[in-house]
Amino acid sequence: MAQYLLTYLQRVGEDYLRWAVCDDRNKSVEAHDHGTFADAARAAERRRVVMVVAGTELLLEEAHVPVSNVAKAIKAIPYALEDQLAQDVETSHFSFGAKLPNGRIPVAVMAMDALDWILDQCEASKLTVSEIIPEPHALPLENDRITVMTNDGHAAVRHSVGKGFSCDTDMLSLLLGNVVTVPDETDNDDAESPSPEDTVYNALHFSCGPDRYELATAEGPVQMRSEVELFSRGLAQAKSRSKKHPYINLLQGEYSKTEAIGKAWKPWRVPAALAATLLALWGGSAFLQYQTLGIEQQRLQSEMAGVLKSTFPGVRNPDSDPVRQMRSRIKALAGGTGAVDDGAFIVMMSAVGIALKEANSPTVKSMNYRSGKLDIELETASLQDIDKIKSRLEADKKLIAAVRSANKDNDRIKARLRVEVPS
Repeated sequence: MAQYLLTYLQRVGEDYLRWAVCDDRNKSVEAHDHGTFADAARAAERRRVVMVVAGTELLLEEAHVPVSNVAKAIKAIPYALEDQLAQDVETSHFSFGAKLPNGRIPVAVMAMDALDWILDQCEASKLTVSEIIPEPHALPLENDRITVMTNDGHAAVRHSVGKGFSCDTDMLSLLLGNVVTVPDETDNDDAESPSPEDTVYNALHFSCGPDRYELATAEGPVQMRSEVELFSRGLAQAKSRSKKHPYINLLQGEYSKTEAIGKAWKPWRVPAALAATLLALWGGSAFLQYQTLGIEQQRLQSEMAGVLKSTFPGVRNPDSDPVRQMRSRIKALAGGTGAVDDGAFIVMMSAVGIALKEANSPTVKSMNYRSGKLDIELETASLQDIDKIKSRLEADKKLIAAVRSANKDNDRIKARLRVEVPS
């Protein structure tokens, strides 16, 4: 029986894990425990280690770009999702799953500094992790049913193969309502969709550990000993039916090399590159280096122009700044040209100013206006204040306001709202 240690990190930045010893066929889950990263490393005992990380640190989407080649699509996806990110594309790590039958590609986006913190903790504790999996992707999935996991103030939701989120249970009803009221872009307009109430009623609800959260579902909560036991069940299902129920391993791209040799080499990359450069200059080969770099730059420019031309055959001058042209055309396909509508912006800002007066001591952390959409990051004293702001923005039916995320931080509520003009 091939055993592995399944660990669960609910909060990035906190040296606390829960874990259990599992097997690939889900025949047993035993040795439940909790502690620091170092404690988990001792519990691993030469077993393979898999980590599930809370979905509050991630954006999970199913992206679609109009190209048939997966490699080309992966290059374009970061810019297609740019408007949905809380951080810049350059500071985000993108991981991808297998292409779905509907042509979409599952993608998980995580801030690089958050993933770096996890890997630094693992390195310092000598905990060698082979996979890091988003929490919603570790939940079981049944056809046409939402899966909800709750435990001690925390909730995770998986509402499709690639999509899901995590939040405080105080925010679950609000965010779950947003999910079931937004139709999927691939749905048939002629087909009759179930009501939001029916969708939640038919959801699969798992209650883990000391949990008393009540969700109005047909079957009621399925009791599990812990989140780790539930994740073991979900991952076993994914491995047995990988084509229909994939999950994403975040250790991709530059984060795929996590072995000890790679870790030892990482701090020496910059000094080695500098030493190589000095040696080249000392040997009188600087001119040859510059000539080689010039040829490489021309080759890369030609490749980028080729990708642009093959993706958008109608482009007239692909050699002229192909990166800028690719971004512009992806934004246009996503539904906007990126131009600022001054009239809509003024209406939004005026409405936001009025709506904020409804809340008790709100604090606006940031505002970002792109492609006719205004993203607001703010803090309030309570969840009711978020509801008041949302209701006031939609009172005149001139704007649509959606709560993108909401989480408790000590005695404050941190939330992200998106405001836009109805289409």
